[in-house]
Amino acid sequence: MTKKPSAIFFDAVGTLLKPATPVDETYHLYGLKHGSAISKDSIRKRFYESFKKEELKDVSLDCKTNEARECERWESIVSECFPDLKSTAPLFNDLFKYFSNPSAWELYPGTIPVLKHLENIGINWGIASNFDLRLQSIVKSKVKLSNCKWLIISSLIGYKKPSRHFFDHLQKSSGVSYERLLMVGDSPENDIRPAKELGMQTFEIKEGQSLEDLLQLLGR
Repeated sequence: MTKKPSAIFFDAVGTLLKPATPVDETYHLYGLKHGSAISKDSIRKRFYESFKKEELKDVSLDCKTNEARECERWESIVSECFPDLKSTAPLFNDLFKYFSNPSAWELYPGTIPVLKHLENIGINWGIASNFDLRLQSIVKSKVKLSNCKWLIISSLIGYKKPSRHFFDHLQKSSGVSYERLLMVGDSPENDIRPAKELGMQTFEIKEGQSLEDLLQLLGR
């Protein structure tokens, strides 16, 4: 890192936050309650295939999004995970409500130490996420996350990562030049590559790596 960042943006899910219970387990449990016989292994496979399909659809839409599009995305994913149900609307409603509950999410072990360090050294930070309005209450409920200076949610600004419009919003919101912004995330395609293309500093959370490794980069 050539220059100390003036501000840092973190991706949310996969970087600061994770589901308290694995997604496939939650989907399987709720599926059983609604009469589905689809196995957990099948749900896991269908979920990731459908998720990728929806990501490609977003690219075809120039990464434009809003609350309606996010609901449509998750409705499609739930529908493809449970092909044995005549209607997945009631199941979708239950799952959407479940994942809006802050108790459905937990912080990664390295989150609190890193955010405490940033407070100690006086670096402002924010959250930059492909999510929807539900993230506001989730962040508000987590004491350390609620201290973020900026909360950028794709469905509320109209574009999602990796769109340049999303990253332009980070720069304008923070008032910091791209060169002095640091983007931290777990997705090479959504977080790291587009940030690098704009001249931002980046830190990728790779598999098996802890967020606390960022402290070495910051010169703790």
